Amino acid sequence: MDRAVGSRAPQRGAAGRLAARRVVAGAATLTLAGATLLGGAGAASAATTVGSYTVTASTPAVEVGDTVSVTVAASGVTDLFAYELTVGFDPEVLEYVDGSGTTDISGFHEAALGPDGSSVVLTQTKLGTSPTAEGDLTLATLDFVAVGAGDGDVTAERATLVDAATQATEVTGLGTAPITVTAVAVEPTDPPTDEPGTGGPGTDEPTDDATLVDSDGGSDPWSTGGTGSGSLASTGATVGLAAGAAFLALLVGVGLVVAARRHRARQAEGGAE
Repeated sequence: MDRAVGSRAPQRGAAGRLAARRVVAGAATLTLAGATLLGGAGAASAATTVGSYTVTASTPAVEVGDTVSVTVAASGVTDLFAYELTVGFDPEVLEYVDGSGTTDISGFHEAALGPDGSSVVLTQTKLGTSPTAEGDLTLATLDFVAVGAGDGDVTAERATLVDAATQATEVTGLGTAPITVTAVAVEPTDPPTDEPGTGGPGTDEPTDDATLVDSDGGSDPWSTGGTGSGSLASTGATVGLAAGAAFLALLVGVGLVVAARRHRARQAEGGAE
């Protein structure tokens, strides 16, 4: 297990953790800086070697709003004590998820957005007398959110590798993970199905011979289609015939009464004579 840096009693709380991170980060920076300044001073020890690098994405195609993970791996590594890895990306297409940078190498690591906003710099170092890293290693795993359509290739641009004797090795062009980001497809809306002129919803023409419906659900017998035909016309004709027949019967009745009175008057005159 890696030993803690320094001999002060551990501080408690968020302030203590932040102070510890700053101390360890400072140690990692000094390790890398010292390796750069010393250059070949550690020539007695073989420099860090790497068989090959790979840069892969969790998926090669995403839509805007999706998250994609990019992994930078190294195989056949020997004598790796610390390193600084720079990963570039297009900020118009991808956005780095702050705090997502990780590595499977023990010790201290920190990933931060570069000053230009188009790269992430991950620094890692072993602590104290910890043994160096060997074998097949994951140097970094970073998460990005797709924010714009286009080519979102992520490239491991360069790395500074430091061995146990603080000898530094510079590497560039470690590899690229191609990522294509597309805009979210918008589902088309269905057009209205009603056709005009059918008398249903959406019609622009009235229906012919409309019939009013009363509250009981039946047809209004006094409603017509505007041509004078229908139930109203037939009802008027029936009423007219009935009235004519009644008037004719009244005339016949009056005529009979008048005739009877005249007959009785003549009989009375004959008896008087």
